[in-house]
Amino acid sequence: MPLAHIKRLPLIRSWLRQRAIRKYLSPRGRGHHSGHFSSFAQARAWLPPSPEFSHDRFTDEYVHERSQRIWSFDYPVLFWLREAFAQGSDTVLDIGGSIGNQYYAYQRYLRYPEALQWRVQELSAFIAQGRALAQQRQATALSFSDAWPPEWLDSGIWLAAGVLEFMEAQDLPALLARCARKPRHILLNKLPLSEAPAFVSTQNIGHGAYVPHHVFNRQAFIRAVEAQGYALVDAWDVPERSFSSLGCDEDNFDTYSGLYFRALP
Repeated sequence: MPLAHIKRLPLIRSWLRQRAIRKYLSPRGRGHHSGHFSSFAQARAWLPPSPEFSHDRFTDEYVHERSQRIWSFDYPVLFWLREAFAQGSDTVLDIGGSIGNQYYAYQRYLRYPEALQWRVQELSAFIAQGRALAQQRQATALSFSDAWPPEWLDSGIWLAAGVLEFMEAQDLPALLARCARKPRHILLNKLPLSEAPAFVSTQNIGHGAYVPHHVFNRQAFIRAVEAQGYALVDAWDVPERSFSSLGCDEDNFDTYSGLYFRALP
């Protein structure tokens, strides 16, 4: 019997799945995903106890690596940020912007507006270090909050890179619906967009931490943002990110995505 057929036998499939999940729940599973759930609560019930992103090792990584360099997937964001600044926008809501790493990394490639306000909305675990680093680096344009101040929602540019999928209580259309004045520009990067129906999975993010996260249906996600009064201007692949689900191979896809929306006139 061919090997492919053997792997499809029920007992063999079950054994292979359990072996894949054991790998996922070990240090070797870092960066991988696993599970197919209907909610974050269901995913957390399956995962081992975890600090999720509230771990000192992640803030260290952002300070010493991610604020010092950019990757190829940053270039579309740099291009559209430059255009947004040129059109007069000078307030940025950086959703999930950690310690302001994108502000620091991008400043070497962009001329920031003199009156720039770069507002980082983040978990409380990142805020103290973000503020201390901003004071140390004299980054007076940076401010931090773990809430959603109304004036921040009125920022002209919204930026979210690799974060929307981890937000359980808020989604992008709901946040937009709360705005007194909606952003002119929305830049989204490193999004897990699939052609399959939306679901919840989990990710091994390293250091013994695991997080639930959304996998969005591409067309439904785009339509939901467009329904808030936006046009999709640009889209790009992020081949540096792929979705590899150990034990749920049928969920896999090869590349994450970036999207740029602009408010309709």
